[in-house]
Parts: sequence; structure tokens; C-alpha cells
Amino acid sequence: MFRLLFLFTPIVLSAQIPSSFEPKKIIIQDNVERYLFDYTQTDELGFNKMHAPVNWTEPIIEASFEIRGIVLNGTLGLEFKEGVELIEMDRGFKIPKGKRVRIFNGGKTELILIEILQPAYDSKRVKQFNSFD
Repeated sequence: MFRLLFLFTPIVLSAQIPSSFEPKKIIIQDNVERYLFDYTQTDELGFNKMHAPVNWTEPIIEASFEIRGIVLNGTLGLEFKEGVELIEMDRGFKIPKGKRVRIFNGGKTELILIEILQPAYDSKRVKQFNSFD
């Protein structure tokens, strides 16, 4: 009987790798200040939570990584050569690798989003432009 109880008793092992970690808070000055909580752990995959105030915009960029995400609050604006897309709260988005885009807050409230970058962000992987041509 004691042997049977031992088989059903859960065994707790200490984790060798931490499951929880603190993000890095990064303050970025574009036309106005915004900030990211960077949860990235490897170069293969970037993971950020971004907060951007009303009227925030980035310059036109072309990233050599794919950007996907979810808008948690507000309205994300994406301007491409073909036109502008507005992504509302609770909607997902995708910016293909190598596509020129201007990313901005397209609404009247703070923009909060989660973004996944594949591979992770590196300043060498981003080019800035003055136009879409």
C-alpha cells in the first residue's frame, strides 16, 4: 500500500532555468517620448509591450525582420506606399520583412500593443527613409 501511494505523490523538482524575468524598460524619443517593455530573451525572437502617446509617430522604416502583434489599447496606424491602415483594439497586425512602413498612433488615446519580432530587434536590421519611393 505504501508503494502505491508513492507512485501517486507528485515530485517537485527545482527548475534549472528561471521561468519568470523582469523586462527591460526602454525609453525612446521619436517625435514624442514612448516606451517599451522588452521581454526578448534570444536573438531569434523579440517580444515587446509598447506604450505610445497620442500624436506619436516613427519615421518611415524598412525592417529586415517580420513584425506581428496585437493592439491592446487605442488604434495603431500603419502607413505604406499604398495607403494607411488603422488597426483597432483587440485586432492583430503583421508588417512583412522588408516592407517600408511608417508606424504611428492613429487614435485619440494611448496606444498599447504587444509586438513579436522575428528575428529580434537590432538597430543594424532597420533602415530609415524620407519617402516610400
